[in-house]
Amino acid sequence: MMTSLTMALLVSWEYTHQWPYLVLSSSFAIGAAISMWVREMIVPSHHPRVVLMLAVMLLIYSLYAFSDIARYL
Repeated sequence: MMTSLTMALLVSWEYTHQWPYLVLSSSFAIGAAISMWVREMIVPSHHPRVVLMLAVMLLIYSLYAFSDIARYL
């Protein structure tokens, strides 16, 4: 659910180029990545590598997005 909201906010930012959408998108990406990591630690899934790679990709996206916000400030 959080990854879907992350993608929806990212699409909104692509159309409007207003920085609050980018901030919200990257914040939700961080929350989704941490949630995936914690869930994987508590109840391991059948495909842990896929889940952890998605979490790492979300963290990389959020770092890139936060670095991109600097030009709006």
